[in-house]
Amino acid sequence: MNEPALSPQAPGRVRDAVFWFESSTPPLLPLHGEKTAEAVVIGGGMMGLMCARTLAARGIDVALVEANTCGGEASGRSSGIITPDSELEFQDLVQHFGKERAPQLWRFADGGARLIEAAIRESGIACDFQPHDALYLASSSGAADTVREEQAARQAAGFKSTIISREALPGMLRGSGYFAGLRFSGTFGIDGHAGCAGLRRALLESGVRVFEQSRVTDISAKGAETAAGSIRAQHVFVCTDRLLPSLGLARRELYHVQTFVGITTPLDERTIAELFPAGPVMVWDTDLIYHYFRLTGDRRLLVGGGTLLTTYAAHEQHRPDWAARQLSRFLSQHFPWLRVRFEAAWPGLIGISKDFAPVIGRRGDAWNVHFAGGAAGLPWAAALGRYLAEKVLDGRDELDVLLSSERKFPIGPAVQRITGRRAAFALSHGLMKLGAG
Repeated sequence: MNEPALSPQAPGRVRDAVFWFESSTPPLLPLHGEKTAEAVVIGGGMMGLMCARTLAARGIDVALVEANTCGGEASGRSSGIITPDSELEFQDLVQHFGKERAPQLWRFADGGARLIEAAIRESGIACDFQPHDALYLASSSGAADTVREEQAARQAAGFKSTIISREALPGMLRGSGYFAGLRFSGTFGIDGHAGCAGLRRALLESGVRVFEQSRVTDISAKGAETAAGSIRAQHVFVCTDRLLPSLGLARRELYHVQTFVGITTPLDERTIAELFPAGPVMVWDTDLIYHYFRLTGDRRLLVGGGTLLTTYAAHEQHRPDWAARQLSRFLSQHFPWLRVRFEAAWPGLIGISKDFAPVIGRRGDAWNVHFAGGAAGLPWAAALGRYLAEKVLDGRDELDVLLSSERKFPIGPAVQRITGRRAAFALSHGLMKLGAG
């Protein structure tokens, strides 16, 4: 079928804005003066909100402190694809953590997805909940083996999924250049920002004190300090993810990767039916710097990706027209018949470790200070928030050694001192993806 390629996005017409933020609620008042609480949670993203929710549900007096607004950073900027897969597929977990530990980690991440879903339903959170299956695509003939190996690893562990042959793929996704697929259920999409706003509302209704526009400048065994106030607490939970190093935590172990997300104007029903013949699915591919996309409830296509050069950038790069052209080029390559126009595009920095798995730890001179980071996905963030809370509530510790911030990474501190942090993380990730980690 000889149809014209997607026309280039016109310059200057793509808003440099996170689409979800346009419905933001006014920020809460900042912290002033000295307060006390049983527990203080630092960070109002998915991890911190779920940590506070778990504590409050067990009767703990909680105060949460957020530098900006809840969901105003990575959690609210995310694609909202809720699946145990993040930067690691299941076979990656098997290869790097072993057949015994991999299912445990997968169930941990899946538990985060179930936690998010339960919170949405229990608190009646309006966040564009879209229960769509996931579709993991091989973008080369060689990668088809990777997809089949992923299926075999999941089957061996008892996790359900279905291989889609190259010939059968057009019945699910009308595209080209894909060689196999792996489909599985139990996944969904959300507006991450609205999800965090709804969790914040539920916390306030349960009696949790939430302070926004309050950047924490220091933490100690006594609690947390901001420029205008402090909270004295018995337990301190630092849930700032990629920003842990700014508070002196996991300085060598955490960095970030950058991705760009774009959202189109609404698609008509005919286009949606042509793109997803068997119904909408959430999609990502096997490329090292992979692309991903899903359909929102208001019929917009959300598309994400990047390039090798932009992935390890030191700071966010606000280039909406460039991002829209890059994402349009990807769509043109695989869906040459598809006509879309991007309305907004934005960057996002995702906290990540050198082996893609999260880090968990305590501050050495203050053992009541617990932290986690490198979540790389909302399900992992939610699961980590609950885990930190349950460490104090129930003595939970089954992942402490496996995910310790002091564990061995593919690239160690000696090499990192020579190459610098950005190069060390890029090299380490390359080794992990190539299976040499």
